Amino acid sequence: MLRHTMVVIAIAAALGASAAVRAADAAAGGKIVEQVCSSCHDPASWKGKSAAQIDALIHQVVAGKVMHPRKLTLTEAQMADVAAYWAQEANK
Repeated sequence: MLRHTMVVIAIAAALGASAAVRAADAAAGGKIVEQVCSSCHDPASWKGKSAAQIDALIHQVVAGKVMHPRKLTLTEAQMADVAAYWAQEANK
């Protein structure tokens, strides 16, 4: 019984830590898009794509694995914010 309780506590702690992860902020992403992305991209560029798909592509661009006209330097939070913004705008 003690082992079962310890497992439940460990799972609850892990779930609690996951919940503490910052949620993407589409409004903040919109500001980044305005400054960095909008000269080349518009919402139609992302039509039908989920935030997760867009985020994965942005990660590839930032890592230099996908060709892009300029080098992007974004934090994890900024990438999630931009992806949330594009997904929201593209799929209205």
